Amino acid sequence: MTTPTRIGLAGLAVMGQNLALNIAEKGFSISVYNRTTSKVDETPMKEQKRKATFQCMASMIPSPSFIQSRNRAGAPVDQTIKTLSVYMEKGDCIIDGGNEWYENTERREK
Repeated sequence: MTTPTRIGLAGLAVMGQNLALNIAEKGFSISVYNRTTSKVDETPMKEQKRKATFQCMASMIPSPSFIQSRNRAGAPVDQTIKTLSVYMEKGDCIIDGGNEWYENTERREK
């Protein structure tokens, strides 16, 4: 498996924000997205790229892309996957990291 040069994270509630900070602290480059853009601005990451749209975030991540979703289970996860899928290529990976049974989220393959 290829080590990503930049990781994407969608969803900056308590778990997502702490994960983003941990990833950045360990020296990995990370691009983040949150539906409420003020959460992006409040995330205290040094020179990390903060993006307000999925398209901008996804464009910062070279293929193969690794983007983790830390959204509330159900419709928010499905919407995140649907929206991100437009900007991703074969071999890219979306990781559903929410607190929910994985079969409750639609699965899509390109």
